[in-house]
Amino acid sequence: MDENGERQHVWQTSWAVSTRFVGGIIMTHGDDSGLMLPPKVAPIQVVIVPIWKKEDEKTGVLNAASSVKKVLQSAGIKVKLDDTDQRTPGWKFNFWEMKGVPLRIEIGPRDVLSASVVISRRDVPGKQGKVFGISMEPSILEAYVKDKLDEIQSSLLGRATSFRDSNIVDVSSYDELKAAITIGKWARGPWSASDADEQRVKEETGATIRCFPFEQPQGTKTCLMTGSPAEEVAIFAKSY
Repeated sequence: MDENGERQHVWQTSWAVSTRFVGGIIMTHGDDSGLMLPPKVAPIQVVIVPIWKKEDEKTGVLNAASSVKKVLQSAGIKVKLDDTDQRTPGWKFNFWEMKGVPLRIEIGPRDVLSASVVISRRDVPGKQGKVFGISMEPSILEAYVKDKLDEIQSSLLGRATSFRDSNIVDVSSYDELKAAITIGKWARGPWSASDADEQRVKEETGATIRCFPFEQPQGTKTCLMTGSPAEEVAIFAKSY
């Protein structure tokens, strides 16, 4: 309705990515250290942290880091070189972990001498996620980094899918639905009841229908609420 009381077509802007999308990524993949971004949506896929203690080590380390950055950029990888000297390497490690960058490359004086780098995965904390001695040779480094980014993408998806599936409980009655919701699970069951019945579920359990899954089981189903025939199963859960 416009200022003259007449109906008009709406003018609106879509920013493509919603706050729910952002929140979903944080809640699905984040941990106590901060964000953990899937490589395919990460604005920075690799961060390079150069490390030096003595001034005469600085130039060689930075030159090597710049070369690595160029190799990865030319391969289409989104890379950031953190060459600021106002912060310690340890501070940078924590900062970029918090930002959720999938891979971190460390280059120090010994790495320059051996023409290799150290690579750490954001999704595998500690020493288990750190690999030493990866060659700076462009073809080897490019292949390794791309392979690890693909591994991280698959790992995060697998972890999230496993978490989702392990928290869905199949129910066939209202009592079973209430029990599942009480312990914080998502209840999946046949549904053909009315809006009033759904409102009752919400009032008594706090849960609502979150979706009707695209993949539906075959065969005859009986509504968990009314006992009438049902064509679909619905997933009930609390929203936060």
